[in-house]
Amino acid sequence: MNSIPTPTNRTARTKAIQLARQVLAQKPVYLDTETTGLDRSAEIIEISIVDDDDHVLLESMVRPNRPISSGAQMVHHITSESLQGALTWPALWPTVRSFLVGRLIVIYNADFDLRLMQQSHASYRLPWKDSFKSMCLMKLYAEFRGEWDPRRMGYRYHSLDTARKHCNLTGFNSHRATDDTRLTRELLHYIANQADA
Repeated sequence: MNSIPTPTNRTARTKAIQLARQVLAQKPVYLDTETTGLDRSAEIIEISIVDDDDHVLLESMVRPNRPISSGAQMVHHITSESLQGALTWPALWPTVRSFLVGRLIVIYNADFDLRLMQQSHASYRLPWKDSFKSMCLMKLYAEFRGEWDPRRMGYRYHSLDTARKHCNLTGFNSHRATDDTRLTRELLHYIANQADA
């Protein structure tokens, strides 16, 4: 599909670039997780938080309550055995929360990672009390790229690795939390540094 801006998607691209610049002005943090799976009972097994200067604030494995699905394990190559000495989600959560409170959080597919944080809470019957300010870079990139999806009646979503290749980014999409968090940061900076369409 043609990705050259048209009169329709040129406006969306310009808005995406401007929003990326506004987000960067707030010095956000970036977050990514790896999980036991994708379903409504899945839990976080790895989490990373990186600041806008590319400093790793948190990089931790998490010992879950349930096994890792074979499909998830094929993607991130994290085994249950490798998590035996890791902290549980309740033990790690106060540290995670300390890096997120009062900050704008940039996440590639924010709906998923925020849902998994809440599901990890629910796995231990912990109440979810927080409302974090987040921005979904997957949705912003869809507007920036401007490929229309007639089935969704909106701009087409792309994987982080597809975005990496399309923008010729140097980061590595390893499906491990820190690499993917840093790639998310690189992508936001890339969008913000483009000339207005």
